[in-house]
Amino acid sequence: MGTDNVEIVINEIHLLKEYDFERCSWRPRVGDADVPPGAKVFDPSSVKMIRVGTCGSPFPDMPLAALAITRHVIGMDNTCLYYKVKEQMQKSKDLQEVQRVVKEQTSLGAIDVYATKAHPAITNGIVAACKAFNDNLPAGATEQLYVVGATATASGFYACQGRAVGRFREHLLVPKLVEELSKVQFDVSEGKEIVANIEMETSAVCFLSHLLGYQAGSMCVVVAKRAGAEHLFTTSEQSGQALKNAIQIALEAIVAVG
Repeated sequence: MGTDNVEIVINEIHLLKEYDFERCSWRPRVGDADVPPGAKVFDPSSVKMIRVGTCGSPFPDMPLAALAITRHVIGMDNTCLYYKVKEQMQKSKDLQEVQRVVKEQTSLGAIDVYATKAHPAITNGIVAACKAFNDNLPAGATEQLYVVGATATASGFYACQGRAVGRFREHLLVPKLVEELSKVQFDVSEGKEIVANIEMETSAVCFLSHLLGYQAGSMCVVVAKRAGAEHLFTTSEQSGQALKNAIQIALEAIVAVG
């Protein structure tokens, strides 16, 4: 889908949730001073979403078919650079740490990367749902593994994710992206955090939702281990079962958080 299409989706959700088509005006929000008589007041925190999909991982110890649960996000795309950053995000020590480490310890300093974060309630809800899912498995069933960490969101599939094809190889700006991301660690409020996965949507989901006061997060099935000399991939059966588990876990998390 990509961050450009995520922007379309978030705008459509915003319109469907907050525009009063009968009155041809935007609905007032909770806390607004002037609420027109009869208007339906909207609570932005009532909008909760979880992006479920697939990804690759630069983390050497990431198990295949594990769920990469997003806490922080490295925005390697440019979609959200066209939006003003909320003051709360600018002052976040954790987001400053993510940006600092990425710019100082990787070649992404050549790109105007930004940082954002999944809503903590969603992240914690997903983790709790994963634990509950595993606790309720029948005896002998395989547990669904998961890792909480940072997500790196790219705007494309090839050079944007460090993939070189043919004669493009000599033209990549960040040719060792995966190797560099595999080595970084962030010292954030929750402790040490690694880059768990690379994909193409989460930065826009989390950044744009945060601007609107919505609660969003992300959980992706790791279908490829991209670190090291040997790249490993899930079988269709492994990825299919993990995606099925992820959907169930996401639904349980949304219900619990809501």
